[in-house]
Amino acid sequence: MSFLAPKANIKLEDNGPYEILFDPEAPLGFRGTEGCKILRLEQMKTLSVEWKAPPQFPNVRRQKTRVDIYFERVEALTKVRVEHSGWQWGEEWDEAYEFFDHAWNLDLARMQQRLASGPIDWRKPYVPAWLGRRALPIRDHVPVETH
Repeated sequence: MSFLAPKANIKLEDNGPYEILFDPEAPLGFRGTEGCKILRLEQMKTLSVEWKAPPQFPNVRRQKTRVDIYFERVEALTKVRVEHSGWQWGEEWDEAYEFFDHAWNLDLARMQQRLASGPIDWRKPYVPAWLGRRALPIRDHVPVETH
């Protein structure tokens, strides 16, 4: 998961930890998805996990959502599809949804870059060229330069 964040605590088994640490130096509870678990793992097909919003969405963060990641072989490639569910109503929920609507695109781009070019340098994380052309800026967990 080195394309998602600088550190992680993951045990690839049902109910294993799935803790992505976007800010490993932050106080406990604000580092990332601490306390989240793997809900379902079907080797090379599906990974379902609990997920937490980042700290800027405190009310959403208190409740876990669900992320299902599907892998499908298409000739010599693997198609990856992400479904993020468990959303509720309210202004903060809408803002968090907007955040993730953009963040998952960045995460998938970083995964593609990681597989093509090697580990992400988290001192200057990969930013896809299209990021500067988006109408709405992506608020990332990690500082991003967009020159």
